[in-house]
Amino acid sequence: PGLYEKYQQWGIISGDEVDGGFVPTFKGGIVLDTRDNQPNPMKGVWTEAVIEVAPKILGAESSFSKLSLTHRQYFTIVPNNLSLVYRLAYQTTLGGEVPFYYQSQVITSMMTGATSEGLGGGSTIRGILRNRVIGDGVFYGNLEARWKVARFNFIKNNFYIGLNGFTDFGRVTKKITVNPNSTMGLPGDYLNRGAEKMHYSYGGGLIIAMNENFVIAMDYGMAANKQDGKSGFYMGLNYRF
Repeated sequence: PGLYEKYQQWGIISGDEVDGGFVPTFKGGIVLDTRDNQPNPMKGVWTEAVIEVAPKILGAESSFSKLSLTHRQYFTIVPNNLSLVYRLAYQTTLGGEVPFYYQSQVITSMMTGATSEGLGGGSTIRGILRNRVIGDGVFYGNLEARWKVARFNFIKNNFYIGLNGFTDFGRVTKKITVNPNSTMGLPGDYLNRGAEKMHYSYGGGLIIAMNENFVIAMDYGMAANKQDGKSGFYMGLNYRF
């Protein structure tokens, strides 16, 4: 049996949640956006506060509420060519009991599909295994330098090549409560109650952009701790934040 089956045997995952479930939610919040350019801002902030509620009245198996705070800021180092950017995010459960299969959901003001899951992976902590860091409350951040190395004209369009250097980090701030009786006597290979600390990764990326607004991004990140994985390569559209 794998770890998922063992979690069922130990009672960490309840029988009601084994096969997933239905989670209807209400979400509301406020956003402050002063970015000078959405695809690649050189200055400004993008800050949001979001509350999400899953009420039983709509058919949810258990009711709960979560709060998410995200702040992104952009600084110009060399006009038009070099910027320093960062993102800090905090998410926690305000009340209720969150099903285990929903704890990986990263709440934002916009629905972004599979990229709303973390922590770990191309959208949150690059180089660390996806969903490696999960808790009832989490904090994560990114610090990144973005340099537009070369500009050229091709097929009557303006292009630039960019390079990025970054470090990502995150940790659990509120652990998921489990029945103490279900974890008593487990060997350390499965459970280390005092192991949680900040998780770090670092890496670099290549950007190919057309007309300042169509961006192809490639990032390669490496985990600082082998328990978080080895490395990851990510390719997609737009900067990560």
